[in-house]
Amino acid sequence: MKKIVTAIVIGGICLLSGCEDQLPKDDLVNNGQAFEMKQAEDDVQAGNFPMLNKERFIPLTELKENVKELLGDNYWPEVDLTKEELAQRIGIKEEMYVDFLAERQVLDAHIDTMIIVQAKEAYVGAVEQALEDYRTAIIEENSNHPQNLAKAKASRMETIDNYVCFVLLGADTTAVAEQGEDKIIAFCQEENERALYVLEQDILEQLRD
Repeated sequence: MKKIVTAIVIGGICLLSGCEDQLPKDDLVNNGQAFEMKQAEDDVQAGNFPMLNKERFIPLTELKENVKELLGDNYWPEVDLTKEELAQRIGIKEEMYVDFLAERQVLDAHIDTMIIVQAKEAYVGAVEQALEDYRTAIIEENSNHPQNLAKAKASRMETIDNYVCFVLLGADTTAVAEQGEDKIIAFCQEENERALYVLEQDILEQLRD
C-alpha cells in the first residue's frame, strides 16, 4: 500500500523530468482518493516535502479538534478507545505505534469512528492492514443494517508519512436514506474526505515546521 508521501515524491520526479503524465491513483477505498491530484502537485511545487521533520511530535487531540471544528454537529464519535480496546477490537497492538487517538460512538449500534495512529516506521503496513481488516469486519457486521452498511462502505483510510488515519463518519444520514445506498455512500464519502483533507494539511504543516 502506497503512502501519500510516496505518491507525491513520484509526482515530483515527473515534474523535474518534464513528465506530463498524471500521478497514479490508488484504490478508491484504501489510499489516496480523499485528496485531489492537483493539490498533491501544488505541494510538490512548493518544495515542502524535503523539509519534513519526522521527529516532530504532533498532538493528536489537536488534529481531532480541527476535524470537529470542521464538521461541527456532524462529528459523532465521543468515546475514547483504550489501548486494550484498540488491540482487541482492531488488532493494533502497543508495540506497533508511538501514539494513537481512537474515538467511536457510545452505542455499538452506531458506528461513526475516527482513528489516528502514529505508527512506528516498521509497523506502518501492519497498522494499515489491521484497519483494512477492521473495515471489512464492520461491513460484514452491518450487512443487515442498510444505513450503517453504507457508512462502512464509505469509510476511508489515508497514510500521511507514518500517521495512519481512518475515518468512518457521516453522522445523520436520514435526509438521504430514502434515496438508496449509493446516495448514502456518496454523502458519507464527502464527509470522510473533508476530514481527511484537514488531517493531511495539519499533519504536513506540523511536520514541515
